[in-house]
Amino acid sequence: MTTATVLRLLDAPPGLDDEQLLRRARSARHKLAATLLSLWEAEGRDLTQAQIAELAASRERVAAYGRIWGELRRCAPDAVLLKGLAVAALYPPGVLRSAGDLDVVCPGYADFWACANQLAYGGWELEAFTVGPARPGDSVPHHLFAEFRKASGISPAGDPADPMAPSGPEPFAVGLVTAEIVTDLRAPARELTRPARSALATSAVALVAERWERPFRSRDLLDLVLLLRGLDAAGAEQLRADLGRAGLWPEWREAVSRIRGLGWRPAVTLPGTRAAAVRERALRALRAVRRESHPVRGLARLARTGIEAEDGRLADFASDLLERWPGPLRVLDLGLPLFGVPLDGPASADFGLERRGRHLLARTPLGPFLLVAGAARQEWLDEVGAGSGARSNTAV
Repeated sequence: MTTATVLRLLDAPPGLDDEQLLRRARSARHKLAATLLSLWEAEGRDLTQAQIAELAASRERVAAYGRIWGELRRCAPDAVLLKGLAVAALYPPGVLRSAGDLDVVCPGYADFWACANQLAYGGWELEAFTVGPARPGDSVPHHLFAEFRKASGISPAGDPADPMAPSGPEPFAVGLVTAEIVTDLRAPARELTRPARSALATSAVALVAERWERPFRSRDLLDLVLLLRGLDAAGAEQLRADLGRAGLWPEWREAVSRIRGLGWRPAVTLPGTRAAAVRERALRALRAVRRESHPVRGLARLARTGIEAEDGRLADFASDLLERWPGPLRVLDLGLPLFGVPLDGPASADFGLERRGRHLLARTPLGPFLLVAGAARQEWLDEVGAGSGARSNTAV
């Protein structure tokens, strides 16, 4: 990996100066500024004071995430690191991969809540909690996702004229999940091969799945090249099995095409993927027709926009209708997630779902949550808040 590697990924026109290259590298399309700066440093180039400060802050952030992961691993030995720092370990010594967040897969509830408690009691704020459906044969009855944030205090310097330059402390973020792939809110989360024969293959599949949420970044392509280089025969076999399990053949072919477009040859080639991608697209079309024709699924999709946009009368109407009919439990049964709103009340020893009238509560070691398909009304919180500390007789 050299500066030329990054410049190829940036697809930068000739004649750009260093600051123009950095602006391009910082953009959401690339996320390669820290890698470029570390390569310049390794080549002995003189960096400006602002560039030195930016690189030092990036290194400090990566080191801090390493310490956070060490703490989580001690309290949850079966937890697995996904993407991020796992890929960064494959970069050459001295070459930095920036770290935006930490993705931690907890294969069971015990590890999930051990990590959640470690973060909560360590001063982290719970930003989001989601309960999703599981598939037959999964290791848990419902899949969980929790995002925690904490102020970092790391303030990298940057060019104030560059809107992409770091301008202030970016908080630390840790995502805890019980399934390796939770990026597609239209369908239940997906567990991959367990126990994994290759952690690199697991990260590679999870990286390809990011395409469900956004276009591939150039850093994604670099990461995937490095992950594939590290696979042995068993890892390649797991890669194929998990891509098929997750239905990711179209995204895989797009990623491989992009990599080859850079003039690189992936270390792993999987035959027969064209036909597999065609079949998968046909299956998606059939599933989309079924989703669009189901009234509850349509309402749930509309209600979710009220959370994402935080406005919209139609979204509020859909959320209210789902709460009254058919109820949040039916939404969960249809393969769609529910979003947790924290309530006052005691923590529970274990995780469980309970009905309270027309509402659905999650009892957790972090306290109770009202589970909703969209934006929650204050009256719902009032209805369940008064009794949230008392255990209901309608566990589900």
